Amino acid sequence: LITNSRFSKYLLYAIGEILLVVIGILIALQIDNWNEEKKERQRLNDFLTEIQKDLSDDILKANDFIDDYIAKDSILRNIRLDKVSYSIEKYIENRQSLILIYESENFRLQSKGYDGLVQNIDNIPKKYENLMDMLNFIYVTNRYDLESMNKRVEANAYNNVDHLKSKVWFMVFWDWRLNDDMITYFESDSFKIEAVHYSNNLYGFITHIVQFKITAIETYKEIAVLKSDKVSLPKHVSYTYPEPETLSHFAGIFQIVHRESSELGGGENQEEFLIEDDQLKWHYRYEDINYQQDFNIPLYWHKNNIFLGFQVPSIWEFNRENESKVIFTGRTHGSWDRYEKVIPKG
Repeated sequence: LITNSRFSKYLLYAIGEILLVVIGILIALQIDNWNEEKKERQRLNDFLTEIQKDLSDDILKANDFIDDYIAKDSILRNIRLDKVSYSIEKYIENRQSLILIYESENFRLQSKGYDGLVQNIDNIPKKYENLMDMLNFIYVTNRYDLESMNKRVEANAYNNVDHLKSKVWFMVFWDWRLNDDMITYFESDSFKIEAVHYSNNLYGFITHIVQFKITAIETYKEIAVLKSDKVSLPKHVSYTYPEPETLSHFAGIFQIVHRESSELGGGENQEEFLIEDDQLKWHYRYEDINYQQDFNIPLYWHKNNIFLGFQVPSIWEFNRENESKVIFTGRTHGSWDRYEKVIPKG
């Protein structure tokens, strides 16, 4: 073309060749970017799947700790009300009351999935912002409080054991042999005070376990939505009461019939519950001189007919005594307040 003085046509041909090369390079780069983005999405998805497994395992562990707390609340109540028999004949039966304040267990969150996510994913898409807030609450904010309270319970238990070492009967105590000096000690006000103090620390610890469980369930569900999972959620990843018809019996106004504490509900003579979006809620009215407001506070189902609150782990237990009566027992710090609701006939 140049020889034939057709330079302009040669120039167009050369430009076309260059454009084809450039376009080819751009396409190759784009394909490479798509592949990298696909790999990044897969890595993100893998970390989210691992986080779900961590959450699932720790929710099961949280349930065990909450069950243990509920059992210890019953033990503390028996201690407070002098309902524990420390006789030699009843020793094995009541030994859980004897060792209550000397026990502690560690609750450690599994965070391999979360740690991998924050260390290996540089640019988390905007649609994951809410999820990251939930994960940061679980693995940063609440985790710090949870571990701090865990250490307090552990330190309290160790201090109680150290105090027990000063007793001349210390060694035979762990051999499960009971004598009169032991009985005198465990029936004393001093032991009751220690039991209440231990329970207060345990109460703060369980508060953060409950907060973990509730947030973990919400987080697990959020991940399932983002991943478009079509697999059913595990049964334990739920705080919704499984029987809507039975749940309806727990709604309404309950009247006080027995009071041991004024803490739950501020010592009101009645409590009201309602159902919104298949969830039981406590209708709480706050009043002072210059302010009053009503709140519907969610109660999260734990197991059987037991519910828990997010801010404090008071035990909210409902039981239908018969066809005409439902009993609500509010339990906190070993004190039980009992309310009842009469179901109209027909």
